[in-house]
Amino acid sequence: MTQIGDWKYTYASVMGTSHQKVNTPCQDSSKSQVIEDSKGEKVLVAVVSDGAGSAKFSDQGSSLACSLFLKEVTKYLSIDKVIKDLGKVFIENWLDTFQAEILSLANDLEVPIREFACTFLAAVVGNDYAAFFQVGDGAIVLLDTEPESPEENYKWIFWPDKGEFENTTYFITDPKVKKRIKIDDLHRSVDEISLFTDGIQHLTLHYQTQTVHNPFFKPMFNVLRKAERDNQDQLNSSLAKFLNSERVNEKTDDDKTLLLATRRGVENLGIE
Repeated sequence: MTQIGDWKYTYASVMGTSHQKVNTPCQDSSKSQVIEDSKGEKVLVAVVSDGAGSAKFSDQGSSLACSLFLKEVTKYLSIDKVIKDLGKVFIENWLDTFQAEILSLANDLEVPIREFACTFLAAVVGNDYAAFFQVGDGAIVLLDTEPESPEENYKWIFWPDKGEFENTTYFITDPKVKKRIKIDDLHRSVDEISLFTDGIQHLTLHYQTQTVHNPFFKPMFNVLRKAERDNQDQLNSSLAKFLNSERVNEKTDDDKTLLLATRRGVENLGIE
C-alpha cells in the first residue's frame, strides 16, 4: 500500500446540457487539497456544492461554500487543533460565517439570500480519523475496508437528503440549516473516497436497494490509482471530459460534479 497521506485526487464540475440550452452558468463547484494540521499530520479536505437551479446567483453560493470551507478548515487545523476537534461546534460556526458572507453579497446585489442557495458535502480525512458533513442531496462514498467486506465495495455515508416535496432538497442558505446538517465520523483509516452532486446520483447509486453502484466507481478509482501524481491538471481535464461525454449526457442534463481521492497504489489491484 502507498504511504498514508500520499493522496492522489481529481475533481471537476461541468455544465449540464439543460444549462447550455438556456446559456446559464454551471452552478456546481468543487475543491480538494491536502493540508497539514498543527501536529504535522497530512489531511485531505474535499468539498462539493450544488447551486439551486432556481436561484439566480447559486453559482456564487456554491463557489463560496467550497473555497470558504477549505480556508476555514486550513485555518482551524493550523492553530493547535487536530482533525478530531472538527465536529458540531466547528461546522455550526462555519455555517454562521458562510451565511454572514452570503448576506453581505445579497445586500450588495439587493436580492434575497435564497438567490445563493446551494447544497454542501465535505469530508476531512486524516491518518486514522475522518469527519463528514452534508446538507442536501448528493452523496459521500468511500471504500469499505471493514473485515467482513473482503471484496472491494463502496458504501455511502449519508443517503441523499430530499426536501419535503418532489425534486426539492435543503440548502445552507436556509436560516434553519443547523437542524438539517448531517455530521458523522469514522475512527479508522479511509483510503478511498468520492463526493458528488445529484446530477450523477442515478449513475452512482442504486435507489431500490439504497446501495452504491460499484461498477461505476471501481474503474474510476483503478484509473486514479495508476495515474501520475504530478499530473493534476490532466486528471481534472480527463474527468471533466468524461462528465461531459455523450454517454453521461444521455442520462442526465443537470450540472455534474465528481470528486475522487485515493491513497491506494496499483499493488492493491493485484496487478503485477
